[in-house]
Amino acid sequence: MQKNYRGTVFFDLDGTLLNSHSQVDDSVAQAVHKLKENNYLPVISTGRAMSEIDAATETTGIDTYITLNGAFVQSQEKVIYQSNIAPELISQVIDQATEFDEAISMHAAQDTFLNTSNPLTEEFYQAVHLETPPVDPDFYQKNDVPMIIVVSKGDAKRYQDKFSKLKFYKTGPYSIDAVNDGVSKMSGIKHLLKSLDLADKPTYAFGDGNNDLAMIKMVDYGIAMGNGLDTVKDAATYVTTENVNGGIVNGLKHYNLI
Repeated sequence: MQKNYRGTVFFDLDGTLLNSHSQVDDSVAQAVHKLKENNYLPVISTGRAMSEIDAATETTGIDTYITLNGAFVQSQEKVIYQSNIAPELISQVIDQATEFDEAISMHAAQDTFLNTSNPLTEEFYQAVHLETPPVDPDFYQKNDVPMIIVVSKGDAKRYQDKFSKLKFYKTGPYSIDAVNDGVSKMSGIKHLLKSLDLADKPTYAFGDGNNDLAMIKMVDYGIAMGNGLDTVKDAATYVTTENVNGGIVNGLKHYNLI
């Protein structure tokens, strides 16, 4: 594995590397290939599962990923880090979600299953341009699950107040991501940089949402998308244009990475 990179660049997917159709624009794909030619390591850093990032990896050739909000880290098919949620804890969250008449999506490294389906789960997965996962309420009892998603229009506080061992992120109008407390894109980055001996090289990150905030704050150069939350923009060292308006290309050019 090559380890003489000039630096590392982390990309969130939804609202960042991906366009409004959850695809990578040609100009963005070309920019990532140019980044690699310039000997920078591009890394996907997302709340999505491995099985949900094909649209980004196929066009960009990126083969290093921080997925499930830092709970699963892999580089060139080598698993670097994984943090699984305890089954009894998942069971408790499912009970709470059932009380709220909400559904839970359970994410393993490669597979995703719902505990139940309802009209909102269909709406959620259509909105993120993914197939609605199958239903298996016992999936978490048979598989390692690093992340769950509460499919909900509500806020994260209702769950955060009840489950201190988990960290809940409101990541979209229909979704609340949950990982073990202490796990984040920031912690995933730390595991990756240490494993690849890149901790002493410059780091850059592009993001737009709540689960990007820790990442934006920890890297040397945090780049907020023009469509990002104000909290992300305030924490960033540079605010680029929107994800559908050349944001990635402009941000990379700003730091002379391409």
